[in-house]
Amino acid sequence: MNSGTDLGSNNQHTNGYSSRNILFLLLVCCAGLAFLVWVRCGGAGIPCVFHEVTGLKCPGCGITRMIAALSAGDLGAAWRANPFLLATLPYLIFLLAYNAFRWVRNERTGPKFEAAAVVYCAGLVIFGVLRNLV
Repeated sequence: MNSGTDLGSNNQHTNGYSSRNILFLLLVCCAGLAFLVWVRCGGAGIPCVFHEVTGLKCPGCGITRMIAALSAGDLGAAWRANPFLLATLPYLIFLLAYNAFRWVRNERTGPKFEAAAVVYCAGLVIFGVLRNLV
């Protein structure tokens, strides 16, 4: 019988945290930092397939330039790269951090979080349409 003190088959500690999920998040963060260093050292960013095919800017176009500009402390360049994401960055960071925390604990986020994510995505799509009309 499982006493609840071992890691079990799903690698979950007794405090509710999943070691596998924590490791995955750490690897994602390390990959993100490595990409930032690459871009800041003059490496190429990720090309936008949507932009290449249609000639239009997708809602996420400019994310790499925005993050590189933020890491250099250039808010003006970050704003020009993607104003919607820059303006909503604190909210987006909260949503992602909250979701990551719940995911690491193997918990569902619930309908309020899911509704907030849908509203954010809808705003992102509206921004994507508007940025190509102006």
